[in-house]
Amino acid sequence: MTETETRPDTLNLTPPPRILEMIAEVDLQLHQCLCELIDNCLDELVEATRVDETLEPRIDVTLPTAGKVNRAAKVVVSDNGRGMSQEELQYALSAGRSGKQRFGSLGLFGMGFNIATARLGTITVVRTGRRGDDRWITATIDLREMQRLSSYEVPLRYERKAPDEHGTLVSVTNLREDLVAKLKSASSIREVSKNLGRIYTYMLRDPNGPHSGAQMMGGLNQRLYVNGRQVTPLVPCIWDPTRSVMYKAAEAPAAEVIHVPLTNAFACMNCGRWYTSRYDECVDCESTDIQERERRIVGWLGVQRFADKSDFGLTFLRSGRAITTRDRSLFDWEGPDGDIELEYPIELGMGRIVGEIHLDHAPVNVRKTNFDTSSPEWRYMVEKVRGDLPLRPQLAKRLFNRENDSPMSRFFNAFRENKPGLRYLMPGNGSTAIHNEAKRWAQKFRSGDPEFQTDEKWYEAAADHDRVKHGPPPEPAPPSDEDDWLKGEGLGHLGTGAADGHSPSQDQKQPEPAAETRPETEEQRFARYREHATLLPDTDREVRLGTAQAIFRVYVTSGVELLKDGQRQPTVVRIVAGEVEIYVDSDTTLIARYGWSPLNVALVCAAPQLKNVYSISGSIDGLVTSILEQFPDRRVDSSAVRSRAEMLLEGLRDRLADLTSKDAATFWSALSGQSKRAAESYAIAVAPDVDWKAAVENGEFARYLGVEGVLDLVTSGPELVLDGGLFRTTYAALGEETQADQVARVSAFLTDLKRMVVGPPLQNTLELSRLLLTADLLDAEIVQV
Repeated sequence: MTETETRPDTLNLTPPPRILEMIAEVDLQLHQCLCELIDNCLDELVEATRVDETLEPRIDVTLPTAGKVNRAAKVVVSDNGRGMSQEELQYALSAGRSGKQRFGSLGLFGMGFNIATARLGTITVVRTGRRGDDRWITATIDLREMQRLSSYEVPLRYERKAPDEHGTLVSVTNLREDLVAKLKSASSIREVSKNLGRIYTYMLRDPNGPHSGAQMMGGLNQRLYVNGRQVTPLVPCIWDPTRSVMYKAAEAPAAEVIHVPLTNAFACMNCGRWYTSRYDECVDCESTDIQERERRIVGWLGVQRFADKSDFGLTFLRSGRAITTRDRSLFDWEGPDGDIELEYPIELGMGRIVGEIHLDHAPVNVRKTNFDTSSPEWRYMVEKVRGDLPLRPQLAKRLFNRENDSPMSRFFNAFRENKPGLRYLMPGNGSTAIHNEAKRWAQKFRSGDPEFQTDEKWYEAAADHDRVKHGPPPEPAPPSDEDDWLKGEGLGHLGTGAADGHSPSQDQKQPEPAAETRPETEEQRFARYREHATLLPDTDREVRLGTAQAIFRVYVTSGVELLKDGQRQPTVVRIVAGEVEIYVDSDTTLIARYGWSPLNVALVCAAPQLKNVYSISGSIDGLVTSILEQFPDRRVDSSAVRSRAEMLLEGLRDRLADLTSKDAATFWSALSGQSKRAAESYAIAVAPDVDWKAAVENGEFARYLGVEGVLDLVTSGPELVLDGGLFRTTYAALGEETQADQVARVSAFLTDLKRMVVGPPLQNTLELSRLLLTADLLDAEIVQV
C-alpha cells in the first residue's frame, strides 16, 4: 500500500449529544470568539516553548478592515506552534471531543472552537502541519453543505510544505451579517485589540518589564498581533512593592504576594468534579479520566497609583486568562441576616485597591465570563483572601469580638483613605489630592511612556504635597559639644549630620579663597530659585493661554528671595520657548497670613504679564478663570466637603470607641440627654438588632455618636478626650484660661464639622474652601491609631 493510499479522504466530525444542550446558551461577541481560537494557540505555544526554548511564539489575528469587509472576507487566526497530526486535528475539530481538558489548559470543554467559528461564519478552513511533515493537512468545514448533505464528513486536502514549516491556521469566511456590520465600524479593530490586551494581560506582559511591580505581577511574555500590530497588555498601574505606609505602628506594603498552597486533589478531566481521594470512575459523568492535580491560590494585591470610580478591583484568572476584571465582590460583606453591604470604597466612591488572583482549579461557566461563585473552590478563595468578617476592624470587633486579619483587610485599613501625601501614598498639590492629574499620568503609563513606568512621578507628587503643605524638612542640627567629644574619640562619623553621609569634619575645612565676583546670569538666578523650590505636581502640564499652548509650571520657593530689579517680589515669571515658569515665595503675605493657595497667588500675580505676552483679550479675571478651569482637581464642591466630613466623623467614632470601652460609664455620663437620644436613634436606624443597653455598658455607644456627642465630651469632659486621648491638644498642663481657649478651639472645629455633616449642601465656594481648611486642621488634631 502506497503512502497516498493510506491517507483518508474525509474526517468524521459527528458531535456527541452534549453539544446540543450547551451550544444553545452561547452568545459570543467578536473578541470572545477570537479568544476561543487564541486560547487554543496559547495552550499550544506555552507547551511548545517548554519543549523548544528557541521558539519565538507568535499568534496573528487578521480581521477585514472597515472599508473592505463583506461576507466573502476572511477572519484568520494563526500560530507558529508545533501543528497537529491528522488524529489530533480530528479531535480538535470534533465538538465535545477535543483533547482539551477541564484543567491545565485554557480550552475547557472541547467546544470553544466549534462555537466560535460558527458564530463568525459558516465556512471554516483549518490548515496545520508539524515540523518534519512534507504536507499541510487542510480541512474545510462548510456548515451549510454539511446541513444539506446531512453529513458530518468534511473534505481533507494535502498540500506540500517545507519540512521546517509548522503551525496552525484557522480561516473563517462567509461571515455572518451581524459580524460584517460590526466590522464596518472604524473603531471595531481597536476595540478588539483593547479587549484582548485586557483578557490576556498576564499571558502577554513581560515579567522583567520596566514598570513598578513587574516581577511580582509576573507574566509569560507571549506575542499576539492584530492586523500586524502587537497587542499591548493592560498592565496594572500600581505602586512598587517596596513602597509602604504605617498602619498600627507597622509597615504596610503597597503591594504583596498572595500564595495559599492547597493539598492536591483528584479531578475528573471530563466534567471538572473534584474528589479528595482517587476514584476509578466519575460519579457524575462516568469518565475514567481522573487525575491527581496540584491546587493553589496565587496572585497579588496592590494599590493603584490613582483613584477612580470604576477603574479598580480584582482580576480573577484561570490558566492565565482573565475571566473577570475589575471585580469588586470581595469588597462586599454579607451580614448574618444575609444582607450585602459594600465596605469599599467609602470616599467619593473612588477606589484604588487592585490585584490578580489565579484560580486554575476553580470551575468557570461555558462562556468563560465568570467563575462558579457557588463552588467550594471559589468560597475557599474568598475565605483566604478576604476573610469572612467585616473589613472594618471596629465593626468586626463589635460583632465577632475579633478583627479580620486577611490580606484584603490589611490593604483596606492601610489604604482606604485617599488623603494626599505620603501617609496614604496619594499625589497632591499642597491643597488637595490630584486625582485627575494622577489618572492622566496613568494614561501615559499605559501608552508606554518611559518616564511614567515606575511610580517615581506619583511618589514625588505625594512628597511635594507634604513639602508644600507642611514646609521643608527641618535643617540638620548644628554641631554640638558632643560632636566635638566624638571627634576627639575618633567617632566623628556618629555625630550630627552623619546619618545623611555628611561628615562634620567637612564643615570645618578652611574656606577657599574668594573667587572674583561676577554678576549672576538670569539662567543662574532661576537655577538658584529651583534649588530652593518645590514644583506643584499638577502644574507640570500643557495649559491653553489664549490661542497658544504652553508648558506651565508653578514652583513654591522657601529660603530664597525672589528679586526683580533688585526688589523682593512675591512671584517672578520666566517665559522661554513656550514654557511658563512662575515662582511663588511661600512667605508671601497672601499665603502666610491669608491662606491663599500658591497656585492662586501665582495666577493673580502673573496674569497681567501672561495677558501681555500672549496678547490675550478680555479681563484679567477671565484669564485667571480660563486657566483654573484646566485644573479640575482644584474645584471645590459640596459633595467633596460632605465626604471628607463623614470620613472624619467615622475616624472619630473608631478612635473614641477604644477609649469608651475602658470606662464606658464616665464617658456616657459626660453626654447630654439630647446626644444620648440621638445616638440611640441612629443605632436603631443603622443596626435594628443592636443591644443598646449592652452598648451603653461596654462603650459601644461611641460608634453611634453624632458630632454633637463628641462636642459634649470636649466641653463637659475635656480631660477625657484631650491630651492625646481623642485629640492631640494639650490641656491638663495649661493654666485655666488657656485650657478654656483650647476647648473653644477644638469646639469650633467640631461645630464646623457638624455643619459639613448635617447642614444643607453649600454652594458658596469661599465657605466650602474654609470648611475644607477646617477639616485639615481638625484632622491634624485627631490622634491616629
